[in-house]
Amino acid sequence: MSLAVSTPPTTNPAHSQFADKKLGLFGVLRSEFLKFRTLTTNWVMTIVIAVVMIGFALIMGLSINSFMDMMKSSAEEMMGPGGNPSNAVDMNQLVDYAYRLGGMGLDMGNMLVGSVAVVFVGSEYATRSMQTTTTAVPRRSMVFFAKMLVLTIYTFVLGFVLAAISYWAGHMVLYQEIKDAATFETGVVWNWVAVAIYFVFMAWMGLGFGFLLRNNAGGIMMVVAIMLILPIIFTLMALSDWQWVTDLSKYLPQNLGTEMTAYTVADGSMKQAEAGGWFALWALIPALLGYLRFRFTDSK
Repeated sequence: MSLAVSTPPTTNPAHSQFADKKLGLFGVLRSEFLKFRTLTTNWVMTIVIAVVMIGFALIMGLSINSFMDMMKSSAEEMMGPGGNPSNAVDMNQLVDYAYRLGGMGLDMGNMLVGSVAVVFVGSEYATRSMQTTTTAVPRRSMVFFAKMLVLTIYTFVLGFVLAAISYWAGHMVLYQEIKDAATFETGVVWNWVAVAIYFVFMAWMGLGFGFLLRNNAGGIMMVVAIMLILPIIFTLMALSDWQWVTDLSKYLPQNLGTEMTAYTVADGSMKQAEAGGWFALWALIPALLGYLRFRFTDSK
């Protein structure tokens, strides 16, 4: 007598409909934008940047009025009671300052913008969520450039809008005589664009240091060292009358940013496009180094 052995039917594991799906560039961009939007630090820093930019514009507007008063006072002393001090005022210089009101807060705002980019990356390493990101998107280049694009859009829009608001805020406190001379020109809008590009370069620099050091404090410190401490060191070294220090200081990012956002080009100074090109190198070199470390090393 033979026993019939029945084998249980084999069941295939359920196959998810999303198993073969890969996250594309649009999906990665949407993910990075969501991360950026939900990071509270970014909103706090954005408010601080706005306060700094607009506040410096207001202070500079009042300072321009003070410059005009000082010029008139000096002219009165030189010309005597019968002269007209208004004729001795260098209105062109005051108008040039007025046209640049949109970017007067850059010397402080630049480090804040760079810090936003550092925190955008460093916070993922601090919370270990970068490992999740690289698991979901194995193509690390896509992650890097998605973050770079999100920061580029954010900083360009922020820089342009804040430059415009700062300009009009500072313009409101000017004397009417200066307002009449500083009529609105197309060059003012281009100055706002230059401020926006300045913001973008700072974001690229911060992004690079964020990926390179993978630490908020370290990345922010590098931004501060380059934009604040390095110019101070060169200023102290210039007291020794070393010509090479003076020549090299022109290529510091802080000075390049000033030339890049200048309304008019002074004699012996770089043109805005040339200064912007050199400044771009300061931004792209850290970005490249950060990309190489992120692309070819462990994300831990």
